[in-house]
Amino acid sequence: MDKNIELALDDISLIKTVIERTQQDFSKIAPFFIGVGMINGIAAIVEQLMYFCRNTIGYGSSLVRIFGVGYYLIKIIGYIILFLYFSRKLKITNNEISNGMLKIWGIFLIGSYVFIILYMNLIPTGNNDQIVTLWRCKELLEILPIIFALFMTGILTQRKLITICTACYSVLYLILFMSMKEMPFGTIGGKGTLISVSSFSIRVVMIFGMVALGLFFRIGAKNHGNKYNTRSFSNEA
Repeated sequence: MDKNIELALDDISLIKTVIERTQQDFSKIAPFFIGVGMINGIAAIVEQLMYFCRNTIGYGSSLVRIFGVGYYLIKIIGYIILFLYFSRKLKITNNEISNGMLKIWGIFLIGSYVFIILYMNLIPTGNNDQIVTLWRCKELLEILPIIFALFMTGILTQRKLITICTACYSVLYLILFMSMKEMPFGTIGGKGTLISVSSFSIRVVMIFGMVALGLFFRIGAKNHGNKYNTRSFSNEA
């Protein structure tokens, strides 16, 4: 009798472990995406301050260089801090899906900006067509990893809406990138500059898109209560 009770308790413990590892409660990782959006929002403000100083004080101002470097430092340092914080936080939950998502996003967010900084330092100085093309292709190092990470997020979480929205944006971005259309940017206090519309769309995705993704996971967990991956069992039944 005692042996049967012991076996039953072992089975319950095993079931509990499986459930914890396959939880679909993504409310704990939702703040990570909101944090990514906030980091990019702060970086966007710093970028506008850089253009404001350039328009009012001059291109050679030390403030322009400080804000210019700060734009990239805020992102890469912010991503590292965010990744380390949520790595420790999610490790306690023992949720493999959320941990897997965090690793994917951490690798692509941090890795892409390491490559971007390296890429910018390797581009030679000048203003000919080849160098302009190299600078324009820089945005691909940022957006392509994000698109891939979004697709992986949709697949891992089994959320078709994320996959569909990512596919639609991928097509839209390709159209915008190939069109080579430009728009005024950083015009506070002066003429500013011109950036590609595709580059501006990346800023929108990284700020508002990331916040929306975080809210989607948080609200979804609250409204639907789909905390456990029981779809496969219900389908078999």
